[in-house]
Amino acid sequence: MVVRSQHRADVSSDFITLAVYAWVTASLGVLIGSLTSSPEKTTGICVLTAIMMAALGGCWWPMEVVPDSLKLVGHIFPTAWTMDALHQLISFGGGLPEIDHELGVLLGFAAGTNFLAGWFLKW
Repeated sequence: MVVRSQHRADVSSDFITLAVYAWVTASLGVLIGSLTSSPEKTTGICVLTAIMMAALGGCWWPMEVVPDSLKLVGHIFPTAWTMDALHQLISFGGGLPEIDHELGVLLGFAAGTNFLAGWFLKW
C-alpha cells in the first residue's frame, strides 16, 4: 500500500509554535516545582496537569466536536491555543499572520508562568 502525503515547503511556523509551547510547559513545570516540597510531588502533579491539559485542550479529540461550554473551559489551558494554531497551520495552510492571536496568548502564558515561577522560587 502506498500512502500519499503532501508536505508543506515552509514549516517554520510549526517550529515557532512548538517552541513557544515548549517554553510554556517548561515554565509551568518550574512553577509547579517551586510550589511543591519534593521532586516526587512535582513529578506527580506535572503528570496529572499534563493529562488534564491534553484532555481538555483538544489533544485527544478535536475541539470542534465538544459543546461550546467545554471549548471555553479548554481555552483556559495552553494546549487548546497550541492545537488551534497547529490546526490552522497544518489543516488550512496558514502562516504566522493567521496564528498571531494564538501565539500572543501562548506568549502571555509563558511570560506569566515565568514570572510566577521566579516569584515563588526559593533562592
